[in-house]
Amino acid sequence: MKIPESIEEAIRSGNESELQEICNDLHPADAAAAFTSLNEKQQIKFAQFLNNDALSLITSFLPAPESADLIASLEEKDRTVILESLPDDVVTDLIQETDEDKQKTYVELLSEEKKDAAEKLLGYPEDSAGGRMTTAYATLQESMSVKEAIESLEEIKEDAEILARIYVVDENNTILGKVRLRDLTFNAWSTPIKDVMDHEKLAIRAEEDQEEALRMMLRYDMLALPVIDSSNRLLGIITHDDALEIQEEESTEDLEKAAAIAGERDEEGYLKSPVLSHFKRRVVWVFFLAIVAILSGLVILKYENLLENVFILAVYMPMIVATGGNTGSQAATMVIRAMSLGEFTPAEFFRVVWKELRVGLALGALLGVLIAIGSWILITTFISPDSLNSIIGKHGLNDLVITVGIAMIIQVSVSTFLGAALPMMAKSCKLDPAVVASPAITTIVDVLGLLIYFGTASIILGI
Repeated sequence: MKIPESIEEAIRSGNESELQEICNDLHPADAAAAFTSLNEKQQIKFAQFLNNDALSLITSFLPAPESADLIASLEEKDRTVILESLPDDVVTDLIQETDEDKQKTYVELLSEEKKDAAEKLLGYPEDSAGGRMTTAYATLQESMSVKEAIESLEEIKEDAEILARIYVVDENNTILGKVRLRDLTFNAWSTPIKDVMDHEKLAIRAEEDQEEALRMMLRYDMLALPVIDSSNRLLGIITHDDALEIQEEESTEDLEKAAAIAGERDEEGYLKSPVLSHFKRRVVWVFFLAIVAILSGLVILKYENLLENVFILAVYMPMIVATGGNTGSQAATMVIRAMSLGEFTPAEFFRVVWKELRVGLALGALLGVLIAIGSWILITTFISPDSLNSIIGKHGLNDLVITVGIAMIIQVSVSTFLGAALPMMAKSCKLDPAVVASPAITTIVDVLGLLIYFGTASIILGI
């Protein structure tokens, strides 16, 4: 029997001891995953059947919305026990997911120490470094010896979320450096902390965006990142597990923006979020892009006479337009990814654009020549001269293939240029570069592609 099925069976039969035994044998993360797969009624019974110790462990591995639902299903005395057992940052995330009228109720259930920490974290934006930090960290004084440091850590070992990195501070809690646990383990007890500490002071301001915190942790390979205020006082730390959550959130956000999906993501997941929520997040961009796409029809209408005279031009229209969209999206993806990794900034605009323009010219030239030669061979092989004259009219085959080839070169070059330029311009204007990625950029180059194609044909064919 699969684990979720055995949990469902225990809930269905009302066997509390069996459910407790199953969850005790599971890693809390697996039990949390099983909980999220249950329906609402089953989740309520799940919470009622388990003891508070098991629920505390499972809750710490649940997404914030599910944690809030689980806590809401408990009696007040059990809520207090669970909330007190959770790390400060988890409690804050959980409270943020509840209705405003319930937030104060939950805060009042906390001890004074826990309440102060939660209120402090709730004061920062949810997607800021301050909003993602935990205040459960360990500190030492520079004047301590190794022995005194170990004795100090012994007292707070249950409260600190991570002891792999311990921060050295002064009397004002200003960060002076850090020390590793192994530095304490392998040095004589009489050794002063100042002799074994690392004086590196890498930290991030509390008001900075969480994405910048992620960049720093990746760039400097950090297990934890100190969060400081404007006076360099240590406020908390962002741990590696928080960094993984930030990375998942930011990647999902960029992916959804690139797909023209707007609004806040529903943390309860795809299947559990309502249809109306999906509709609202998609309709704005879909409607806007549909309106912009009307311009393509207007361009075709403007060049109606050209198509009537040489209607074979219509055969190449989808290819020219689609190729531009594809190459533009490729360029945008490359540039957005490189910017997110900090490989360059918008200040290097001309360097990046020049690079992508050369790539576009090379791609366009290759495709243009191949399409022109391929078209000439196919037309002369499979279309008789009489049929060809009726298709092309008074215009020569050479003019046709040259038109297609040159239009392809220009379209790919312009699309690649725009794919590189628009994200960097968006970044310079403090906008998210992912917003101008596909399909937005595809829609733009669709219209430009038709203008380029018909404009080139008008000049070469003289119509």
